[in-house]
Amino acid sequence: MPLADDRFNWLYQSEPEPELASRRILEARGRVLGGSSSINGMNWVRGNPWDYDNWASFGLSGWSYAECLPYFRRAETFAGGADRYRGGSGPMQIERCRAEGPLYDAFIEAGTQAGHAHVADHNAFRQEGVHVTQRNVHEGIRWSTSQAYLHAAAPRPNLEVATYARVTGMVLQGTRTVQVKLRLGEREVAVEVGKDIVLAAGAINSPQILMLSGIGDADHLRRLSLPVVAHVPGVGHGLKDHVAAPVQYRATHDVSVASKLSRLGRYRIALEWLLTKKGLGATNFFEVGAFLRTNDTIRVPNVQIEFVPLLGELQHGSVALENGFQYFLSLMRPESEGRVWIDTPDPTASPKFVFNFLAAEDDRRQAVAAVRAVREMVAQRGWDAFRGEEVTPGISAQTDAEIVAFLRQQAGTNYHPCCTCRMGHDDLSVVDETSRVHGLDNVRVVDASIMPRIVSGNLNAPVIMLAEKLADVILGIPPLPPDPAPYYRH
Repeated sequence: MPLADDRFNWLYQSEPEPELASRRILEARGRVLGGSSSINGMNWVRGNPWDYDNWASFGLSGWSYAECLPYFRRAETFAGGADRYRGGSGPMQIERCRAEGPLYDAFIEAGTQAGHAHVADHNAFRQEGVHVTQRNVHEGIRWSTSQAYLHAAAPRPNLEVATYARVTGMVLQGTRTVQVKLRLGEREVAVEVGKDIVLAAGAINSPQILMLSGIGDADHLRRLSLPVVAHVPGVGHGLKDHVAAPVQYRATHDVSVASKLSRLGRYRIALEWLLTKKGLGATNFFEVGAFLRTNDTIRVPNVQIEFVPLLGELQHGSVALENGFQYFLSLMRPESEGRVWIDTPDPTASPKFVFNFLAAEDDRRQAVAAVRAVREMVAQRGWDAFRGEEVTPGISAQTDAEIVAFLRQQAGTNYHPCCTCRMGHDDLSVVDETSRVHGLDNVRVVDASIMPRIVSGNLNAPVIMLAEKLADVILGIPPLPPDPAPYYRH
């Protein structure tokens, strides 16, 4: 399993989280071609269109929804067909989940009974409501960025991919990067830089590489005896993630997929997938979900629900499966933020980070409201045939304080770190709207770390859009014409 195997996963752990009973949070990061897109849950979610208009409101020209939408379209081939919102000829292959089974049906039915709209395409006009999930899977195969942009693409004579390589830093002369330092096995290699160097190591490792290269807060770098190349104090600050927690129930009938995932069952699933590329081996299990507002003062959904038709541990690296179901909830725009830093100039040492999940009172309030919203849905008659005992938080957790106590013990990451090298023009921003690091000539960052604010949903699709858009910027190609397509807000 990629989440528990350090062959494909860096398996980082946070520092003790002050609001989560000093627990360390496992943060999965892809250690393989395609990065985290090769080990993630494959939910294809663009975020809410409002997120990008919000980015533009910070003075970031070119990042409104109208200007991002053409790049979302360009990135994908949607099995549901191309239209004003969806693409039909892009490298990422996107399909709707089959969502066939009584638990998926109960989720959709109970959601509509609780007053939520049933949305046909949450990546188009309207995000808010219950939906059948979309995933980056094609003919039973995970469609990672490696699959889409390397393996399925035409060979390029100007592209060389170095595997089993680790970037240890950059060498700068003045404000210009002239070399990238790599460790290839036991060898130290220096690669000459011609034009721009594009750093795409993610929200944990991009700040680490910048700091190792002398780019960051000058006082911090001096304390580590690192040369100060550029004083960019925002490097590593502003870490965001979607804090998440499971609300779990036992099922009164053996209807979950847990019974099919015994050791023998997994062999059967693997054989079916190898022979046909179908069956449970071709699913990500997150086949239905929802985006909700927890009160009417909010115009854009503040909670995401990812539904799983079994009881299982999804966040902390282990797997224990039982008959039941769970609503995996996460807060879309948490106020709490953490940071990434290094405490040694050793490039092979893991970076340090802390999320500070639930540090903000409003995050705790929203998380409690999210738990209550799930309970309201599960109380609907659509669940009458299957609803068993509430496992977490459990019926003993009724007051706000009791639910918060549960969250402190169970909440964790949804594996969506971002914003540690964010775009902007203020003192703690790191790159401008063209992804160029402040004060440097040819260093760019293109990954989730440059998001100025976290988006409302999984990060895979937004990062691919961001990269498609910045590819035009870097190549000096005029941007695609904006499309002021309308979108829903309450």
